[in-house]
Amino acid sequence: MATLSGLVEPVSGEVVTQSNLSWPLAGQGGLHSSLTINNGFEFLLDIYGDTLERSHVSSGEFFDALKSQEIDTSIPLKELPKDQKNFFFAALSILFSFDICVAPHSIYLLNLMSKDAKLLRSLLHKQLDGGLCLITDSRNNPFKRQFCNRGMVLGPLGDVIFDGDLDEAIAIGKQNDILAKRAEADEIKFDYGEKLTNLSSTSEDLFNDF
Repeated sequence: MATLSGLVEPVSGEVVTQSNLSWPLAGQGGLHSSLTINNGFEFLLDIYGDTLERSHVSSGEFFDALKSQEIDTSIPLKELPKDQKNFFFAALSILFSFDICVAPHSIYLLNLMSKDAKLLRSLLHKQLDGGLCLITDSRNNPFKRQFCNRGMVLGPLGDVIFDGDLDEAIAIGKQNDILAKRAEADEIKFDYGEKLTNLSSTSEDLFNDF
C-alpha cells in the first residue's frame, strides 16, 4: 500500500502511470464528526466532483442506500449510531470512482461484509464492472473471493513469489504465513535457549565444560 501511495519505491519494475487513489475502502474519508452527512457530501463533492461524474454509482443510489438503513442525513455524524455511521462511510467510499480503489486490511472491511451491507456490495460490483481497479492486502478470504479475480504473493522483501490465479495465491499465501510463524517460533526458542542455565550447576561445573 505504501508503494501504491508513492511513499516506498518498488523492489523491481517501474511506475508506468500516475493514478488517483481512493481513501481506504469503507474508511472514514477525513470528515469532521461535527459535519452532517449532507454537509460532508457537499464538501467532498467540491474536491472529488470529477470522480463522481465518471462514477457508475449515482448520488441518487447513494442516498437511497442511506434511506434503506433509515439514516438521517441532517444530523451531525457524531450523533449517528455506530452501525449507521459505518454504513455511511462504506457507502461514501464506494460512491466516488477513483482510478484505483485501495482496500487495506482493516476492520472497516468487516462492515462492508456485514448482512446489512448487501446493497453496498452490489454497488461496489457495479463500479468494478465499470472498470474500477481494486487492490487489497486484506486477509479476509470471502472478501477477496467476492471482489478480486487475481492474486499476488510477496516475499518479506517485497519480491513477487506468485502472480496469477486467486485461489492459488490464497493457498500459497496461507502456506507462507505458516512457514513464517514456524520460523518466528524457532527464533524465539533459540533466543530463550541462549539464556538458559543449569541452576543446579556450580561455577566450577560450568568451567569444567571447556
